[in-house]
Amino acid sequence: MAVDEFLYSIGEGVERIASAFRSFLFPEPAENPPRFGFTRRLVKSRVTLHELFSLHLQLCFLLYLVLNFVVVFLVSNPLWVLILAVPYFLYLRYLFNRYGHFLLEEKPYLVFYTVISALSFLAFFGYSIVRLYAGGVLYVYAYVMGIAVLVLLFRWYFKRTFGRDYTYGVVEELKGDLVRVFVHDDLSANVKPGLYWLPAVPDAEPGRVVKVLVEDRAFRSAKPVRIIEVYLSQSSQSSTEPKNAME
Repeated sequence: MAVDEFLYSIGEGVERIASAFRSFLFPEPAENPPRFGFTRRLVKSRVTLHELFSLHLQLCFLLYLVLNFVVVFLVSNPLWVLILAVPYFLYLRYLFNRYGHFLLEEKPYLVFYTVISALSFLAFFGYSIVRLYAGGVLYVYAYVMGIAVLVLLFRWYFKRTFGRDYTYGVVEELKGDLVRVFVHDDLSANVKPGLYWLPAVPDAEPGRVVKVLVEDRAFRSAKPVRIIEVYLSQSSQSSTEPKNAME
């Protein structure tokens, strides 16, 4: 390879790295949906893009928590908690700025993961500082209790602002007096994704989008109980149809 070709290939590589770095720091909404290749390989069943995105957020947050636990209990320097937080929050910002519009409802997920991540950072960072400089177990307990109160206040705020007693699903199957409905992951309704058998109602045919009443349960996900509205348009089980029905 000639020297000029070698230098040109190096320049191209540097340009690609710089472009990727700029895209990460200053993300713009993407036209194509994210792949989430690693997360997709962890899921055996077929999932919608919305479920895949939600699972990816959960895994990222869980990894962030685990790494913080390791750092806090193995390293006494609070600076490491800060070092972990910087790339995590940058990645969280990148995900929502670039791909957030692919979620059925972006704002509840953005608020939830931003605030709960910030509270987690405060918990670990503050705990490290209190343990290092306060020098008393009572101070540690008091700080932990303060964080717990903040979590409860955020839970109240989230339910008051975004909470609702219904969600959306797609009818999959009819069987006697029951219909099997696929319900998307829904933070606002506190519902886990899955297939639920519900009492049949008129016009609830396979492929149709339905509005489902959910029953709130303390310290557990809400339970879909019955269909309260049927949308007459057919669904192809894409990840955007309930969003279209709401609009």
